[in-house]
Amino acid sequence: AEYIMQKAKSDSEFLVITPAMPGSAGLNQEQRKELGLQYVDVGIAEEQAVAMASGAAKNGAKPLVVTNTTFIQRAYDQISHDVCINNSSVTILLNYNSFDSLTDVTHLGIFGLAAYTNVPNLVVLAPTSKDEYLAMLDWSVDQKEHPVMILIPGNEVTDREADKDYSKIGKYKVEQQGENVAILALGDFYQMGESLAAAVKEELGFTPTLINPRFASEVDKELLEQIGHNHRLVITLEDGIVDGGFGQKIATFYSTSNVKVKNYGLEKKFYDRYNPAELLKELGMTNEAMVADIKELIK
Repeated sequence: AEYIMQKAKSDSEFLVITPAMPGSAGLNQEQRKELGLQYVDVGIAEEQAVAMASGAAKNGAKPLVVTNTTFIQRAYDQISHDVCINNSSVTILLNYNSFDSLTDVTHLGIFGLAAYTNVPNLVVLAPTSKDEYLAMLDWSVDQKEHPVMILIPGNEVTDREADKDYSKIGKYKVEQQGENVAILALGDFYQMGESLAAAVKEELGFTPTLINPRFASEVDKELLEQIGHNHRLVITLEDGIVDGGFGQKIATFYSTSNVKVKNYGLEKKFYDRYNPAELLKELGMTNEAMVADIKELIK
């Protein structure tokens, strides 16, 4: 909300559009009133919000669509047809993407990665920290080349230093250079990746490579090619269902090589009112379980 208010004051082309979900970006009534003509609430009409944003972008505005992941699925056709075919520079900001945010079956955000990372022209960004989230938002709103979807992270707020420019689409970031095993920890599962990397070093005696992919919709072929030369196993961690998601893109890349790939994420099912910590145990996504898998896979 602080970013939005500052951006609106400094840039008259900035436009916030929401389908009755200003709370997804923390905008209170006073702030919405202050935004004036730079704020439009279309009511519970996600299709209108996205189609309107595409038209606004084509006419020179810098539109930011704000809502929850579970609601934007109503506008899949407008995202694909109106925004992405036209390559409109719309930014779509989505809240409650995480498996441990909203847990009732009608409000799950765990299907977003599989649904939207396969739409052509759409750049899906998965920030890992507060700084990275705000930097991605700032870059996306001002650029005019791509439609961009940003998944608001649901992890603990951290202030790791982040890049400011994301114009090199699909460029992953190596946060820790290691050997044998590479861990690709996407979005708000990055901290899980940090913890797993530390556990591998302690339990197995070597330092794994830790990568922040940042771009959920892209494959960094150059980096993956390099990894393939000196790593035997690649681990992917994603806060969403595995089927059709980020990890399977990585597995496909290595499908004809000698590099093994292990994807961790949720199953393709309608979970309902579950305990997040217990679910991770069931999925084998504790450090203990994953280290045991890694030890077996690199024998």
